[in-house]
Amino acid sequence: MKTFEKFFSNKVSYEKIDRYVNLVFKTLDPDDEVYVHYEEENGSQFVRIEVLDRVLH
Repeated sequence: MKTFEKFFSNKVSYEKIDRYVNLVFKTLDPDDEVYVHYEEENGSQFVRIEVLDRVLH
């Protein structure tokens, strides 16, 4: 599993967070299974993008 994490200090706009997530998606294969976790605490935001490993049959 690959994990991309980014911590945004202070109050960052959702557009900037969305831009970061879209940039990560551009580096991935469209067939990859991806989970995006978003947390907001004390005015800061944390984004974690998990890309699951593929199982080859």
